[in-house]
Amino acid sequence: MEDDYDQFFENGEENESHNNDSSEESDDDNEAAIDNIDPNFELERPEPACKSAADFAKFLHGSEYPDDIITYLKSLKFFEKDAKTADVVPTKSLKQTVSGFVKYLAGVKRIPKPVLRGISKIFGKYDIFHYIVPELVREVNNLKESRTAAWFNIFNFLSFIPHPTDRVTKPFFRQFCLRTPFNEKDMKKRKLGWICSDFDLIWMAVMNGAISEKLSLKLIPYITEHVISKLKVPFKTADFFFKVFDKSDYHGILSLGAIFRLISEHNFEYPKFYDKVYSLTNPSLLYMSQKESIMTLLDSFLSSTHIPTYIVASFLKRFSRCLIFAPIDAQEPILGLIRNLLIRHPNCIELVHRELPLTLQDDPFDDETTDLHKTRALESSLWEMKLLQCHWNQSVRKRAHFVDKSLHKIESYVRFRCTDELFSVNMAKSFGGEDGEAEKYRKLQDGDEEEEQKAAVEPRKKRGKFGGKFAPKHEEKVIRAVGVNEQKPLGILDRKISNMDVPMLWKL
Repeated sequence: MEDDYDQFFENGEENESHNNDSSEESDDDNEAAIDNIDPNFELERPEPACKSAADFAKFLHGSEYPDDIITYLKSLKFFEKDAKTADVVPTKSLKQTVSGFVKYLAGVKRIPKPVLRGISKIFGKYDIFHYIVPELVREVNNLKESRTAAWFNIFNFLSFIPHPTDRVTKPFFRQFCLRTPFNEKDMKKRKLGWICSDFDLIWMAVMNGAISEKLSLKLIPYITEHVISKLKVPFKTADFFFKVFDKSDYHGILSLGAIFRLISEHNFEYPKFYDKVYSLTNPSLLYMSQKESIMTLLDSFLSSTHIPTYIVASFLKRFSRCLIFAPIDAQEPILGLIRNLLIRHPNCIELVHRELPLTLQDDPFDDETTDLHKTRALESSLWEMKLLQCHWNQSVRKRAHFVDKSLHKIESYVRFRCTDELFSVNMAKSFGGEDGEAEKYRKLQDGDEEEEQKAAVEPRKKRGKFGGKFAPKHEEKVIRAVGVNEQKPLGILDRKISNMDVPMLWKL
């Protein structure tokens, strides 16, 4: 769908350069080509009639092809000479065009993302974007939280604007007029400076605005990955992320990456940071689509060997409890994380060798408190690993046996596999026959090297003394498929069970 829209907004003449030097060279070449043309003619000609801001917004909604927009823009006069100072200043047409485009973004209609990608190739150029930013900032500051469509339009448009350190877009006004304020030497010298300022200004306005709840779920990861490292002053985002961090569980989890970057790279302090992260670590976290990045962050939080033992022990117990309710694609990585934490913090090895508690009611660990001083995790044990040794999945069952062996000195690699990959691995296992090369390779990847080595060390059984007709026959092993029950399973209502016994089934 996006490719279909892109072909309408593709301009054959415009091939955007991917570095700043090449873009500046092309600007100089264009200037040399127009030296023989009088630039004052464009500035002194009368200004033609233009659409109002509201009419231009409607025009953008009704345009099907970029040529319609370009044709209209070519009929306008964007700059003129100031009668007093003789400086090149924007005309009324340019101001109405910019205001109309901002109204187009802040309207009540949700604009498809591919359309905004094509629009950004016209209005995302660095020179016209310089005039759009102040108008857009004023609109964002007055935008209410209920305007969900406007928030998404603005965010999607800004996501297609590259930062100048990545790529500087070609000028917009060069194809419409000869002389602009951006041709002057002072503007060229500080071009990267004011383009970066425009980038910082609009994104800070978005973060300080009344962002809708739906947009924040997409805005937080995007700013963490693409914006925060490009800002001139990254610590200005602290108010936004700390406010989101204290807001709710889901938003707090999404902002963990930015908070960790602010603390580790910009020396920010957050009181009781580990208590807050501990409160966010619950089984629902393992059902999120971002669980891989979140678990990687949790591993980074606990990577320091100077963390107090009671904090590490509390996280070990919380991870073990979450494992009982975790999906299959999250159980193996968490088992690897628990094993690495025990190797990293040998003082917590007591949780493995302690045989108490005998029952769940006797467990001194308090799973409800969020104060790490009061969890009493060091008095408990990782009895949950014994429970996982009876898991239906063979890989999980084998990995949970690490508590019965001596721990290695080197941490193991924590691997994440999606449910489709796990399903394919389980379906590829052979039933009733010897392991093939693929099965042996899978065992090595799953960490079953010890079993493979034991099998290789075991001596072969001696052959029987008797031969001839008493020798065992060499029968070829036949791999038989597991029978499939084609009968549709019956529910509780279809079974012939008395109504008095139905509640007992639910208890089971």
